[in-house]
Amino acid sequence: MEQWLSVGILTREGVYFPQQGIPQRAVISPLLANVYLDDFDEAIDGTKLKLVRYADDFGVLGRKQQHVQAAREQVSQLLGEMGLVLHPQKTSLTSFERGFQFLGHVFSGDLVLPMKKVTDPKPPDETNIRLGSDLRLVHTDAPAQNTQMEQALLAALKASQQPIPPPLFVVLGYRVREPERVEITSSETIWRTGMSTLYLVHQGTTVKKEQSRYVLKLPKEAALEIPVREVERVLVFGNIQLTAAVIAECLENQVPVVFMSQLGDYRGHLWSAEYNDIGTELVQYQHQGNEGFKLATARAIVAGKLTNSRQLLLRLNRKRQLPEVAEAIATLAELLESSLQADNLNALRGYEGLAAAKYFRALGALIVNPAFTFTERNRRPPKDPVNSLLSFGYTLLFNNVLSLLLAEGLNPYLGNLHGSEKKQTFLAFDLVEEFRSPVVDSLVMRLINQKFLKPTDFTWPNAEGGIYLNDAARRPFLKQFEERLSLKVSHPDVAEPVSYRRVMQLQVQRYKRALLEGVPYEAFRKVN
Repeated sequence: MEQWLSVGILTREGVYFPQQGIPQRAVISPLLANVYLDDFDEAIDGTKLKLVRYADDFGVLGRKQQHVQAAREQVSQLLGEMGLVLHPQKTSLTSFERGFQFLGHVFSGDLVLPMKKVTDPKPPDETNIRLGSDLRLVHTDAPAQNTQMEQALLAALKASQQPIPPPLFVVLGYRVREPERVEITSSETIWRTGMSTLYLVHQGTTVKKEQSRYVLKLPKEAALEIPVREVERVLVFGNIQLTAAVIAECLENQVPVVFMSQLGDYRGHLWSAEYNDIGTELVQYQHQGNEGFKLATARAIVAGKLTNSRQLLLRLNRKRQLPEVAEAIATLAELLESSLQADNLNALRGYEGLAAAKYFRALGALIVNPAFTFTERNRRPPKDPVNSLLSFGYTLLFNNVLSLLLAEGLNPYLGNLHGSEKKQTFLAFDLVEEFRSPVVDSLVMRLINQKFLKPTDFTWPNAEGGIYLNDAARRPFLKQFEERLSLKVSHPDVAEPVSYRRVMQLQVQRYKRALLEGVPYEAFRKVN
């Protein structure tokens, strides 16, 4: 026994003798591990947890995240009593959805892949002997050159002509984002000090009202208190409960509440009768029969959208000088001129559709992060990460514009560019158009190209093929979106730069003046 524990390791540089512990790959290691950890096995077997162990490699499984989190403390304590500690770099909380490696295999969703053995042509040094392994899976950002296993996996996935499920990128060397608390605040002071928009994202949260505060009670976390006066609007994502007192407070103070699915799809909104400005709404209905007003307003909206789209491509292509992007920029300029001459809404919508197709292809060419590709716009559901981000960002943008329309007493259903027999908030859809490129598209491109977001931040495709931001990444994205809305830009109606959110309000007021005073509507045009 003593000789097994003290035997040296022969390398090309000489013989290394262990200073503590058991030499790596010693034949007695599994036997001693089983003897030493027998009490540990019995302690875990006496709980609702499941233990899978091979020598000193083990996994503890639980049905709920809180069970596993509690198990980590329990395991750490049990091992501590034996004089052992968990390796900080080799211990993590994960799930099958997020993916992990164990005993030479990668587990991701319902997929299990063997890890390829690699041979190191260099003689091992002392560090390699202490920490080395003959199995390799890179858990950092994508390596400069893929291993043979990664190359083979990529080739097989590409041969199937199916998109790579985002969580599978963990096998290709991308980290999984750890869940963390992210505070979302607003730096704006022009409206009110504080947050302005209250994002309710944490599933299972209950919002109550106590005196002059909203109290957010989150599962397994301490309650949060927010002064009522600091909230301009409330965005509710998924399974969030608002008490009757909270709803009454929002109605009384004319605070719009917009309800969405957990993934950000619009469901409906809380709209107080006091929002209604009967005189303004009557003028809106009168203008619904005024084809000249509708066409002129729609032309201005499309012109603003195409101008801002073209400006974004110009800025992103300034250094790269891609010919296909330059060609798209020229085409957008031509379509902009044609749209200004359109004599009916159908023709105008046709020019807008052609421009959008050209624009999105060019935008995809400007993505420099090799983990993301984008060739066309798709939605309902979005079928790749880029489309997922665009859809989520557009939904957030729409909700901000919608709440501003309600605050100005406008009927959001009476639009000009958009329309159909189905009752929808067409005016909100109209006024969103000119902000898509400068707010959402610009943000999405920055987060992707600067590698703030990774492919592992997205879910497996659902039954309809939809891909969405996962829970751990959604709140960091919301924080970035809020910061984007707080970014100050120039607007011709005010002397000093103001936030994008304030610009949206100014555009809503412009539209209201166009209705009531006959002033032609002018879209917001971003000046780079």
